[in-house]
Amino acid sequence: EALVLVATFCLVGLQPWALVTLVALGRWEMERRKGRKVKGIPKELKVCEPYYTREEDEKKEDKKSDGEERAEKYAFLSKPVGTKYNPADLSLRDEEHDVLLLGSGADTLYAGALLARAGRKVCVLSPTEDVSECTVISAQQKQKLAKTKKAAKGGESGLALFANVPFDVRAMNISHPAKQQKLLAPALCTATDAQGGIRFARIGSPQDGYAHSVLSVPGLGTDGSSGSDGMIPVVINAEGPTSLAEFCATSLGDGFPGSTMDLDGNTKDTNDDNLDNVGNSTSLGYLKACRQINAGSAEYYLSKLLTATNKNASSESNAYKQSTIQRASAFLDKCLPLNPHVRSLMAAIGNPNENLPPGKTCMAAHVSHLCAMTSTEGMVYPIGGPRALCHSLASVIEQCGGRVVSGVALQELLFDKLPDAEKKPTKKDKKDGADNGEDHSGPKPRCKGIRLQNGCEITTTEEGAVLSTLGLLPTFLHLLPTDVRGAHGVCPGLPAVSERRPLLKILVGLRGTKEELDLTGADWYRLPNATLPRDELVAGETGKVQLGTIGVDDDDDAVGGEGEEGETTTIAEDAATVGQGGGRGKRSKTATASATATTAKKQRSNKFASGRSWMKVSFPSAKDPSWSDRHPSISTCVITIEADDDFVRMFDTTPRIYSMLNAPAGDAAERLKDRVLRDLVENFPQLSDKMECAQLTGPYRSGLVQNPARFAIRGNRPSTPYPGLFVGGADLTLGDSFSGGIVGGWLAANAIMGYSFLDLVYLQKNLTSDLERFLEEPCDVVVGDSGEVMEDLAVPFDAKEIEKKNEDAGNDDVPTHTAESSKEG
Repeated sequence: EALVLVATFCLVGLQPWALVTLVALGRWEMERRKGRKVKGIPKELKVCEPYYTREEDEKKEDKKSDGEERAEKYAFLSKPVGTKYNPADLSLRDEEHDVLLLGSGADTLYAGALLARAGRKVCVLSPTEDVSECTVISAQQKQKLAKTKKAAKGGESGLALFANVPFDVRAMNISHPAKQQKLLAPALCTATDAQGGIRFARIGSPQDGYAHSVLSVPGLGTDGSSGSDGMIPVVINAEGPTSLAEFCATSLGDGFPGSTMDLDGNTKDTNDDNLDNVGNSTSLGYLKACRQINAGSAEYYLSKLLTATNKNASSESNAYKQSTIQRASAFLDKCLPLNPHVRSLMAAIGNPNENLPPGKTCMAAHVSHLCAMTSTEGMVYPIGGPRALCHSLASVIEQCGGRVVSGVALQELLFDKLPDAEKKPTKKDKKDGADNGEDHSGPKPRCKGIRLQNGCEITTTEEGAVLSTLGLLPTFLHLLPTDVRGAHGVCPGLPAVSERRPLLKILVGLRGTKEELDLTGADWYRLPNATLPRDELVAGETGKVQLGTIGVDDDDDAVGGEGEEGETTTIAEDAATVGQGGGRGKRSKTATASATATTAKKQRSNKFASGRSWMKVSFPSAKDPSWSDRHPSISTCVITIEADDDFVRMFDTTPRIYSMLNAPAGDAAERLKDRVLRDLVENFPQLSDKMECAQLTGPYRSGLVQNPARFAIRGNRPSTPYPGLFVGGADLTLGDSFSGGIVGGWLAANAIMGYSFLDLVYLQKNLTSDLERFLEEPCDVVVGDSGEVMEDLAVPFDAKEIEKKNEDAGNDDVPTHTAESSKEG
C-alpha cells in the first residue's frame, strides 16, 4: 500500500492527466469492493422456507382448507421457541460451531440469523426455557389456584383456559417500525415473503390516535395543593409533537404552537416531522431540539465498530456523542425554566421504562426515548407476539445448519492458554491495562467456548467467536473465570457502571376479551422519577427562581431507583470526564473517597409502596389482532415493578451490582402480590372480579443504568479485549428497548464479520446491505383460487374486520393494522 501511494503521488505530481485516471480507477475499485462479498459469505446464500411450512405437508397432494391452515399456524405459537437441552445428547459437545450465542430474546436470534445467512454455523444457548422470553403460568400455581377457586365456587375453575398461554413479559413495543423492518428483512426473508410472513400491528386504535402509553406523573397538571398524590394522566399517541404541544398549552399552561394555516388558507399537516413553526410553545421547541440532537445517534452507535482513531475522526462534532456524557436535568432546566409541569412531562416521556430521575439519566438516552415516544409512526407490535417473530428467526438459524437450544445452565467461558512467548506485554497492551484501572497488561487469551454447569464443554472453531447478549456485567463478572479476570482484567471502564435494580413481573390472567374488559394496547406507567419539581422564588432577589429537582417527593427524598440507594453523583461525573479523555474506567481518589462515604451511610430500604412506587401495566393480548382468534374469551396482563429488598441485595461495589436472593420467607411474596393487585384494581376498576390467576415471577436482570457512565466508558462496544469474545444486546445502545436490542445485535454481527472503516463509513457497506444485495427475492409466491397473489402470513388475522371497524368509526383514511409487505426489499 505504501508503494502504491508513493507511485500515485509521483504520477499526479508529474502528469495532470493521471489525476483523471486515478479518480476513475478509484471509483471503479470502490464499486468493485462494494459489490464484493466479505470473507466468509458463501457464493450462494441459502433460500429459507417459512417456519410454518413442513416438508411432509408439501408432499401431500390434498390442499388444506383455510381453517386447517390457520389452525396449524396457530399451533406453532403454543410451542416454546428452541429445542429443550438434553444432557444425554452429546452432539452439542462433539460439534464445532463458528459462533456461539449466549442469551435469549429477539435481539439474540436476530444476530444469529444474520450470521447464519452469512455462512456461519451458529449455535444459540439460551438460559430460559423459551428463547422468545415468553412466560407461562407454572403448574404449581395453577394447582394451588384451582383448589382455592374450586373450594370457593364448588366447581371447576377457569384456569384451564390459561394452560400454555404465553405472557409477553418484555412488552415488545417497537418504535420507528419502518427502520426496524428494514433491519429485520434480511434476517427474516423467505422464499415466499420478504418479511418471512411476519407483520406488525399499530398499537392503539384510530379513535384514540393510536395511543401507546399513558403516563401518570405525581403532581403533574395540579396546583400542588394535593402533594404528589394528584396528577393528570397524559396519553401519548401517534398524532405527533404538535398534538402533544397543544395538550401542554391547554392543560399545562405552555404557549401555543404556531399557526397550522399556510398563506393560501389551507391547513398544514401537523402529523409530520416538520417542527419549524414552533410559535410560543416551549414544549415544541424542546422536542425540535431533541430531534436535532437525535439525528446523530446512528453515526454514534456505528462508531462503536470503529477503532479509536477512526472513531474520534468520524464523530468528533456529533451532538449526540456530546450528549452521552451530560445529564438530562441540565438540558431540561436550561430549555424549560419557566414551566415545571412541562419540564416534568418531558422528563417522564424521556425515560418511562426505568425508575431513574433526570438528574441521573444520560441526556442521550432521554433524547432517544423522547423522539421514539413522540414519533408519528407510533408503536407497533408483532402479530402473533414475540413467539411468531422468534420462531421465524430461529427457523432461519436451523435451516442454515445451526441450532437453537433452550434451558441451558451456563457456568463459565473457556479460554485458550497463552504460550510463554506471548506473555510479554506490548505498548498497546499496557495502555489497555491502564484503561481497566489495573495493570493487566499483556496479550489476552482467546475465548474458545462455554462450559455448562453439568461440566459439558461446547467449543467453537479455531477462528470462531462467542457472542454474549446477556449484558456486560453478567458476561464479565459471572461468566468470565476468576483466574482469567484476575490475570487479564475486564473491559475498559467497567468499574464505573452500575446495574439497574432487577424487576419483578406479576402475570395476571383475565376472563374476557379486550372489548368486554375495555382494554387498550397502551401501556400504563406510574413515574415517581418525574415527580413535579417545586420551583421557589429566591428571597431578597426579585424575579429570580430557584428551580426544583424533578423526581423529589414532598419529603425531599429522591424517588428514583438510584437515589434510594444513596448513590452520589461524583462517580458518574468522573466516568463522564474520563470518557472525554479516552474512556478509561479508572476513578480518582476523590470519587473513591466519596463512594466510601456513601457506603458508610445507612441505605434506605426499597419496598413497594402502593400508590407511590414505580409501576408499569401492559396488556399484551390487547395489542395483537390475532389474539381473539387464538385465545377467545381471555386476556393477559403483565405488571412490572422494581424488586424489593426481600428478593435482591445491592452491593455498593465498583461496579455496583445486585445478587438474587432465595424466595422470601413466609408469605412476603403473597403480600407483595396482593398490594400490587390492589393498585391494579384501583387504576383499572373494571378488572376487580375478572382476575382468574396471578403469579409473581422474577427477579429479572435489566442491564445497566442509563446514566452517563454507561455511555462514557470505552469498553461498551461489541469487541472486547479478549479475542473471540463479543458482546451485544441493549447494553450497547438503549436499555429496555426492542429497537436498542436489535441495533445492539446488528453491531455485534457486523463486528464478528469484520467490516472495515472503509466499508462502514465510505461505502455504506455492512452485513444487512450485503445480504439485501445477494439474497434472492421471494419467488414462491402464494396464488389464490382466482389467480391473485396473496400474502403468505405467519399468523393469519382478519385485516378486513379491522378496516371495517375503522370505517365504522369514521376514520377511512387511517392506515390498517397490516404493515406493508416491503416486497421490493
